[in-house]
Amino acid sequence: MPVNKKYISDFLPNRYIHIIGKAAGNTQLFMNDDNRTYFLKKYAAYSNGYFDTYAYTLLDNHVHFLVKCTDDVLLREHLKTFQPDMLKTHQKKYLYEEINFSEACEFQFKDFFIAYAMAYNKMFNRRGALFINPFRRILVEDESHFTMLIIYIHANVLKHGVRKDFMNYNWSSFKAFLSGKSTLLKREEVLDWFGGTEQFMKVHQELSKYYYEHIYAME
Repeated sequence: MPVNKKYISDFLPNRYIHIIGKAAGNTQLFMNDDNRTYFLKKYAAYSNGYFDTYAYTLLDNHVHFLVKCTDDVLLREHLKTFQPDMLKTHQKKYLYEEINFSEACEFQFKDFFIAYAMAYNKMFNRRGALFINPFRRILVEDESHFTMLIIYIHANVLKHGVRKDFMNYNWSSFKAFLSGKSTLLKREEVLDWFGGTEQFMKVHQELSKYYYEHIYAME
């Protein structure tokens, strides 16, 4: 069944975008916490130079990311730091202007999903696609959409009945915003956006239930 075009946005320079990766069929994306840790390590490697990360959550059969794309100049500068023989085909094509910015970002995210799927299939003696292709991505429309998505992603476990208290879920970015440990997240930027740590927590508590009662079209 084809994916609705509204869920296949282009990646645009300096724009926020909501990415959803869904498992193919009834497959579980993660069998244990080691899988989840490996997935996030792969994400950190593949997102480097392409995206800044503002929120994420990992559930058994799908994942969410809220990211901001880099710009054309910075991406080219990033790719030029690699030896030519270390570049992937799509990265070379981007530098030679054979593909555009959106295609370059899409290929990189696909490669991330594929890299994880290959390791997963090898570990569990499995064959076939792990993620639905194409993966969903929706441009963030405005400031209220941005705020809503951060809360929505963190509280996604409520919708799917994974936890009653999303604040103690270990596989979303929520707890990282309250930690002093190093993180790939744009932590200070997000906390400043909400008006500080206390307000960040307060708004999450107040609005998480509302979003899940009123926003029915999201995953």
